[in-house]
Amino acid sequence: PGNAAVSGENGTSAQPVHQLFGCYPAGDEAESSRILHTPGEFAREHLLYVQEAGRLKSLRQHSHHREGVESCLFVMVVAGRGSFTVGGATWPMEENDCILLDCRQAYSHRSDDHDPWEIRWVHFDGGAAAAYCACYAEQAASPVFHTDSPGDYLSLLGQLEVLHRSGTLGAEFRMSRMLTDLLTLCITSRLQEESEEQGRMEAIRAYIDGHLQERLSLALIAERFYMSKFYLARQFRQAYGVTVGEYISSRRITYAKELLRFTDKNIEEIAGLCGIPDTNYFAKVFRKLEGCSASEYRKKW
Repeated sequence: PGNAAVSGENGTSAQPVHQLFGCYPAGDEAESSRILHTPGEFAREHLLYVQEAGRLKSLRQHSHHREGVESCLFVMVVAGRGSFTVGGATWPMEENDCILLDCRQAYSHRSDDHDPWEIRWVHFDGGAAAAYCACYAEQAASPVFHTDSPGDYLSLLGQLEVLHRSGTLGAEFRMSRMLTDLLTLCITSRLQEESEEQGRMEAIRAYIDGHLQERLSLALIAERFYMSKFYLARQFRQAYGVTVGEYISSRRITYAKELLRFTDKNIEEIAGLCGIPDTNYFAKVFRKLEGCSASEYRKKW
C-alpha cells in the first residue's frame, strides 16, 4: 500500500490543520482520531481506496462546510445528534443514522447544541466510487438512512483502519473490497428501506380506499399506523405526489361520479355514501375538482 499518516491517541505525527472532514482543535470542540492514507499507483487507477477514516466525539456544538472535494464520504452516527446540509436541504441525524454523499457537491455538517454527536467516517475515491454514490442518490430524496444493524458498518470501518495500519502487500486490495462491501450495504439497505416504506404507503392508501364512508383525517390515519402525522404527510406526498387530504377528496369524488353515472341515488344520499354527509360541503368539493355541480355532471354523462 501507499504511504500514510496517522493521528489521534496512537498517532506519531502531526497533521495539517485542514482535514477532509474538518478541523477541530484538540481538547476544544472534539476528541478525534483519524488515519490519512495515500494509495499506490495501481490502487489509485483501478481500485476503490481510502483517503481518510476516523472517529470523532464532539465536546460541544460545531459546524463545518466543504465543497469541491474529490472524494466520497460515508458517515455513521454512533451516539448523539447532528445534521447534514446537502443541496440546500438539511437532514437531521441521530444514533445509527448513516449518510453517503459525493463531496464534489457542497455540503455542511453540524452537531447538535444539546446532544453533540459521536461519529465514524471514511472518505474514499477511485474506481466506480462516484457511480456508486450516484446510484445511491437516485433511490430517494434523502441521502440519510437508518440501520438496525450498526455492527455491520462498524465492523467494516474497523477493518479498514486495521488494514491501513498493517502495511501488508494485499492491504490495498482488501481495503477496496471492504469499501465495496460498505457501499453495497448502503445501497441494499436503502432499497430495502424504500421497499418497506412503499409497502406501508400502499397499505395506507388501501385503507383510505376501503373506508371512504368513515371519518378520515391525517391525524387519525397516522395514529392507526403508528407514525407521526408529519412523517405520514411527507412520505405519502413523496410516494404519490399529493397530500393525504387531496387523495381522500379525489377518491371520494371519484366514487361519487361512479354513483352519479351508474345509480339513480339522489345527491344527498351519494354525498353520505362518499363520506361527506354535509351536502353543501360535498357540492363545494365536487365543483372544485370537476368544475361543475354533481347534477350537471350527471346530465353530461
